[in-house]
Amino acid sequence: MNIKAVLFDMDGLMVDTESLATEAFIHSAKKQGYDMTKEETLLVLGFTTKSIYEFWENYFKNSDVSGKQLVDDHYKYIENILFTTGPRKMPYIEELLKYLKESNYKVAVASSSNMDHIINNMEKTGLKKYIDEFASGAEVENGKPAPDIFLLAAERLGVKPENCLVLEDSKAGVIAGSSAGAKVIMVPDMFSPDEECKGRTYRIVGNLGEVISVLEEKNNENFNR
Repeated sequence: MNIKAVLFDMDGLMVDTESLATEAFIHSAKKQGYDMTKEETLLVLGFTTKSIYEFWENYFKNSDVSGKQLVDDHYKYIENILFTTGPRKMPYIEELLKYLKESNYKVAVASSSNMDHIINNMEKTGLKKYIDEFASGAEVENGKPAPDIFLLAAERLGVKPENCLVLEDSKAGVIAGSSAGAKVIMVPDMFSPDEECKGRTYRIVGNLGEVISVLEEKNNENFNR
């Protein structure tokens, strides 16, 4: 197996921020008299901050709802929690990170979130000590589903993309990881994988603990294709 590094998405994969984001969007939309559905909140899953603003401003351009105000209020709601108590860790994340360290894999977080959110979430959850490098969507020209962020994370680790395993929970992230030339394992959170996700992933697993089993599989020729 020639995987030398593992690149993690953060929101909905390492920490439970996506359910918080859904809650924040619904709360913020209600302040403007709009009843947003859970399905609508998932339309920006995996987007960069800039792309989220652009999406909602366009989505509500012919209505009384201010897309900019919606996103401003959404971030205020989230930050009140993230920068005080911090997010909840996702199941098996620490066990997986410990395994990767002990097995000498390099590890990076490649998240669409801003760097201050990434560092805060990793520090608040005690996971920062396991991470070698960080890459933020704010640092690249094109956000997911473009491969830029995973290419940047691989470059910072000094590992070729084809020697990286990307862990993702969103469709945009799965497309970005596979477009970068990496192997992708999807760990769905709020988004159920469609046919494109199934076609672009090496494996779809139920939780992060199962990733350890995949990495430990012997004589796995598929990783070397």
